[in-house]
Amino acid sequence: MADNEIKQLEMFSPVRGMKVTKRFLYNPLGNWRWGYGGRYEDRSYGATSADKKVAVFIEFRNSKDNQLGIPLPAGKVRVYKQDEADKALEFIGEEQIDHTPKDEELSLRIGNAFDIVGERKQTDFKVESGRKWMQETIEIKVRNHKKEDAVVRVKEPLYRWVNWKITETNVEKHEKLDAQTVAWDLPVKADGEVTLTYVVEYTW
Repeated sequence: MADNEIKQLEMFSPVRGMKVTKRFLYNPLGNWRWGYGGRYEDRSYGATSADKKVAVFIEFRNSKDNQLGIPLPAGKVRVYKQDEADKALEFIGEEQIDHTPKDEELSLRIGNAFDIVGERKQTDFKVESGRKWMQETIEIKVRNHKKEDAVVRVKEPLYRWVNWKITETNVEKHEKLDAQTVAWDLPVKADGEVTLTYVVEYTW
């Protein structure tokens, strides 16, 4: 190499024909967490979110059966999709990954959906400090403007205090992801809208 020269080396050829899963995630509050400064009893804290973006993820297994099965070095992964009309490869997104051994799952955020949007707002809030009790009602709407049905995961951090319980919800099945995060998987019809409401109680 010449002085101050930079060269790029291809470590392996582009991979085609992988089996991937496409997922949609609406996470309007991001990774809000309860802090150690005390309870969040202010009604306006986190009451609404202007973020309507629904993220798009591509998930796959780094296995030999899935055209990979090799240690992947940290770096940028670029994702292309073949256009059905002219069979050309179109760039759809990229993300940085950490060092990843074989047979591990990868989840790449490749951008935001153009035709799925979300909306989140607080519809009720009560706090009774003497009872050591707080209650919040949240409404989340997801609109699908695509021509096909979609499943959108809604992720909600329960950030006001460490002790919480969901007492009401119109979509019964939800998943507790960790000590302060829950998620719902909402099927949304093509050109349709789904509304999720839930009530969470905090005690201390």
